[in-house]
Amino acid sequence: MFTAVVLAVSTPAWAVPPPPAREDLVLDLQGNGPELVVRDTVRAYQAVPVSFHAQAGDLLLLSLIDSSQVLVLGMEAPSGWIWLTGARPGPDGLELQLGETGWQRLRVLMSADAARSGRAASFELGLRLRR
Repeated sequence: MFTAVVLAVSTPAWAVPPPPAREDLVLDLQGNGPELVVRDTVRAYQAVPVSFHAQAGDLLLLSLIDSSQVLVLGMEAPSGWIWLTGARPGPDGLELQLGETGWQRLRVLMSADAARSGRAASFELGLRLRR
């Protein structure tokens, strides 16, 4: 009980809690299939998570169109190993050879500086798998 009181007292009354985490958008990304495009909006401190199944050795082709230039990508492998953190694809996109088979999790999120401003940013994310 004492701990709860201390935590309540140490949290500023003006602090705004972070938004709830969004559920993963699960994609059926087929090897050597067409590019899938996700259009959505990232809000401050609320990433857009995208999950898909892939095999070790697959080549993931990513493109990110973000007119505000404040979004970055993060990705984790099925084992929880971090593939990308804070990556921004160039004009030709990004190619990443996957090292594990299973569900890959990609996050589109706002850079820390932009998130502190409370902005929102729309994006278009293109994903394609080559086997």
